Amino acid sequence: MNQAIRINPVIDRLENILGRGDIPAPYDRWGARLLAHLTKPVQVVVTGLAGSGKSTLIEMMSTQPVIGQHLEVPIIELAYGEKERALFERQDGSMTGFPGFLKDCECPQDSIRARQELPDTKLISQTFVEIGLSGDLAQKRAILSSACERADIIIWCSQEFSQEEQHLWASVPDQIKDHSFLVLTMADRQLMRDVLSQNIARLEPIVADEFMGLYPVATIQGIAAQTSGEGLNQALWTSSGGKHLMDPVLRQIKQGRGADVDQAQIFLDRLAARTPEVDAEGREAPQMPDPVAINGRDTKEKSEVAARADDVAVDVVAPDGRSVALLSEAVDMLQQRARKMLDEMDHSDDLDAGAILNSCTEAMSSLAGLLDTSPVDDPATQGAREDVQEGEEMLMLFQLEHSEEAALDAVTLLLQIRKELIDKVV
Repeated sequence: MNQAIRINPVIDRLENILGRGDIPAPYDRWGARLLAHLTKPVQVVVTGLAGSGKSTLIEMMSTQPVIGQHLEVPIIELAYGEKERALFERQDGSMTGFPGFLKDCECPQDSIRARQELPDTKLISQTFVEIGLSGDLAQKRAILSSACERADIIIWCSQEFSQEEQHLWASVPDQIKDHSFLVLTMADRQLMRDVLSQNIARLEPIVADEFMGLYPVATIQGIAAQTSGEGLNQALWTSSGGKHLMDPVLRQIKQGRGADVDQAQIFLDRLAARTPEVDAEGREAPQMPDPVAINGRDTKEKSEVAARADDVAVDVVAPDGRSVALLSEAVDMLQQRARKMLDEMDHSDDLDAGAILNSCTEAMSSLAGLLDTSPVDDPATQGAREDVQEGEEMLMLFQLEHSEEAALDAVTLLLQIRKELIDKVV
């Protein structure tokens, strides 16, 4: 278990529950994927066209000038490791490692990925990944699409955010844009050429819709502020634009991880509701003795009382004709939505995870709206509303991953809620 888990009790409980190996499907695989997501560092992807200052920006953001400018590798990672080590992944899948820093190593010609590991505890919670966009327009789009699948946060480096860059950025999913920053690198040079203000004014209306913010940064000054002298030169760090960028980036990392932990708690709560032997804290719930068997002398009488109590309970919650009609309509709606999505998956060469997740979310929202038309005090539909609310929370978990497997599990969730609704009708 890494340090990120040890400092969070919710993640610790989730791992303990999954480690017991008795979680029913599909919660076992949902929980496993959620745990994998929570224990993986936040992926901060720095991308942009060639020569846009990506490596230097990563060195400034990480306070670690260890990459250098000579690497010509499609992907460069800066991550936590127990010791200073430079790794190169080759085209044949093999790894070549060297002690020390990337900037001091000779990169093998067939390298497809370089990784710098450092024993810096700040890198436990976040990994910086440089992904350059090269080739023709189609190749750049493909690389950017792959970067989006990996990224939790994207930082786009540019000196002007040209029409080509805007065209590329237009293909990025909205959920990624909501956690993205546009950085105008080499801002000091633009300031000297008297074009910085002009570029900022031109880009502000674009940034308002496409990014969290626009940040001019003089990266060389930012690195100097951190490395020259015994401590951080606050004045130079602020004037370089480094502070104005890093404050919101670190806030996004913290908020994102906090939201992930909240989703883990939601998962534990739902699991506890579905598996009474496990409480929301991840502990085995105590087994209560059978009240009928406490005293053997009156077993028969107590059994009859318990049976009558069960009969009364069933009579109280039995749905009336109006509730049955509403729940039946809800069942039919979910069946139609799920069948349509499964048909689309069967007839599509490429599974569009985002479209499926959005369709599932829309279906759950429509279901919630339908059930809201029922009387508030109707116990049958009230239980259904609670199931739908939990389902909406589970869909939020799947949206975190945004993968094909998560999309399939979202459809499975719809079908499971449909089954629960059927149980309330019959």
